[in-house]
Amino acid sequence: MTVIDKRHSKLFTPLRIGDITLKHRVIMAPLTRTRCFEHIPTDMVVEYYAQRATDGGLLISEGTHPSIMSGNFVDVPGIYTPEQRRAWKKVTDAVHAKGGYIFCQLWNCGRASHPSNLGGRQPLSSSATILEGGTSHFTRERGGSPTVVPKAMTSKDINETIEDYVHAAQTAIEAGFDGVEIHSANGYLLNQFLSDNINKRTDAYGGSPENRSRLIWEVVDAVSAAIGAGRTGIRFSPFGTFQDVADSDIMGQYSCTVKGLENKGLAFVHFVRERSKETFDDTAQRAQLYAAARLRGVPEDRLPEQMTLRPLRRILRNTTMITCGEFDDQNVWEPLEAGLMDGVAYGKWYISNPDLVERLRNGWPLAPFDSATFYAKDAEGFTDPPTYAEEKKRSKMF
Repeated sequence: MTVIDKRHSKLFTPLRIGDITLKHRVIMAPLTRTRCFEHIPTDMVVEYYAQRATDGGLLISEGTHPSIMSGNFVDVPGIYTPEQRRAWKKVTDAVHAKGGYIFCQLWNCGRASHPSNLGGRQPLSSSATILEGGTSHFTRERGGSPTVVPKAMTSKDINETIEDYVHAAQTAIEAGFDGVEIHSANGYLLNQFLSDNINKRTDAYGGSPENRSRLIWEVVDAVSAAIGAGRTGIRFSPFGTFQDVADSDIMGQYSCTVKGLENKGLAFVHFVRERSKETFDDTAQRAQLYAAARLRGVPEDRLPEQMTLRPLRRILRNTTMITCGEFDDQNVWEPLEAGLMDGVAYGKWYISNPDLVERLRNGWPLAPFDSATFYAKDAEGFTDPPTYAEEKKRSKMF
C-alpha cells in the first residue's frame, strides 16, 4: 500500500471550480437537516453553515426547493421568495466572512412529493409511474405519507419547471451563493427522467438515452445562460436504487448524459459513487449490466469497470469531477491521488465534525455521528457537535 503524507496530500491543494479556486478539496455534500421552519433558514441554520465554513473551502447547501411544486417538504428550505432570499443571505454572508464558498443545491422531488405538501395538487414526474410501496417523506404525517400516482408532465409543465430552476438560480445568486448545484440524483425529478423503469414517455423526453437526458441538458443550459456555466454544477447517483430507480443500462445512459455536459464549461459534475449497499451487486443485476455493456462493445476485461465511475471519469476530461459516498479519514487518500476524482464531498462526517478539514489535515480522529439527530428540529446533532480542540478542552475539565 502506498504511504501518503496526508499533510501534503492532493486533498489540501487548490482546485478550480468554475469561476472560483478552492484552497483545498474537502467539500461539504448537500445534507437535508429539516431545521428550516416554514421553508425559511433560521439563525440556527446560519450558525450551522458558519461552523463548517473554511478559508477557501466549498459547502453545498442542503436540498433547496426552487418552487412549491418542487416538493414543498416540511421544514425544508426554498429559494424562490424574497423572505427566503433574505434568510439565505445571512447564511452566505457568514460563510464568506470565514473565507469560504457556498453553492445552493436546487432540489425538485417530482413524484416523491405528496398532494398534502402541494395544496392538493398531484406531484409531477416524467410519467404516471407510481413509486410502488413508497413513502413521501417529510409530510405532516408521522413517518410520511404513501406515495400517489404522479402526473406525467406536459410540455407546459416542463417549460414551467425549467423557468422555476432559472428563477431559483437567479435568486440564489442574489442571496450571495457562489453558484448552484442541480440535483439529478437519488430518485428525484431529473433522475426520474433518466431512469427507464420510471420514464415511459414516447415523446422527445423518453425512449433513447439522448431523449431521457434532454430535460437535464435543457435545465443546465437555461441555468447556465442565466447565471453562468462557471456557477453551475450538477449531481448524479448512477448506481443508486433509492426510491425505486433501476435503469436497464446504467453506464450506457450516464455515458450519454455526461458526454452531453462535458463541453458546457460547468463548475463541476458531482457523483455519488458505487457503494455495496446502493449498487447493483447481486448476480442477476450484475449480469444485466454486463450484458448491456457487451452490446455496446465494452471489452471483457473492462466489464468490472461498469460497476464503477471510471468510465465516466474518462469522459470528463475538461470538467471538474467531485465524488461522494462513504469516504472517511482512511479511504479517501489513494483514489484522490490516483486521479479518480478532483474533489471529495463528505456528508455524515461533516455533520459530527464541523472542523472536518483540520481533523483530516492533522490526522485527528473523527467524532461519530448520530443518525437519530439528522432530521430532528433542535440544536442536538446540528450546531452542538464540538471541534477537536473543544473535545480536548472538555476532556481536561473532567
